[in-house]
Amino acid sequence: MNHLAPLLFTKEAVVFDLDGTLMHTEPEIRMAINAALVDCGFPEIDPEMALPNLHGPSREVLESAAAMVDVPSSFVPKLQEAYMRHYKQQAHAHSRLYPGALELLEHLRDHDFKLAVCTNKVEANARHALRTVGIIDFFDVITGGDTTAHAKPHPLPLSHTLKQMGVAHEYAVLIGDTHVDARCAAHCNVDFILHQNGYGAPSEPEHKIAGQFNTYGGVFT
Repeated sequence: MNHLAPLLFTKEAVVFDLDGTLMHTEPEIRMAINAALVDCGFPEIDPEMALPNLHGPSREVLESAAAMVDVPSSFVPKLQEAYMRHYKQQAHAHSRLYPGALELLEHLRDHDFKLAVCTNKVEANARHALRTVGIIDFFDVITGGDTTAHAKPHPLPLSHTLKQMGVAHEYAVLIGDTHVDARCAAHCNVDFILHQNGYGAPSEPEHKIAGQFNTYGGVFT
């Protein structure tokens, strides 16, 4: 992982995905999905079954989860309404930062990097999650799945983020964990770094990866 420091020091800005990249939020998402399913009269998803989509906007996450327990597509809007209510009530009590993420943010800030979050999570929920774990003040810009007209992998969210930061694409890097982040970065001609311990499958990224790491502790060492 020592190859990442030389790459990062050619940049001015580091943009992070949130779910599966900065924070482990799967338990929170699963709890809200199961509570919503019960509210709508459907069975919970078996805890042994992996959620197939943890990278899309909330509706896509719900659609993929609903299909696992044979929920008709016509119920998805009602399911999404219940999900958003339960997710808000949980207040991110079960989400946590990945080990070493805070230290990396501090290191980047000490070296005068501009920092941002670009996620498909609803912006209000992203801000609440970042505030709950105490890192919101690190970020100059926070772009959610509803901030712009399109979500990742469309280039607009990342382009919007960099424009707000005042950073040219060639001087930024996106750190993410799935093919959605890799595609978004490729569409924007931004270098992509893969967090391998996130929610993406190892074979998912189809675009160029400038670097990758398993744990945050070794990114600069």
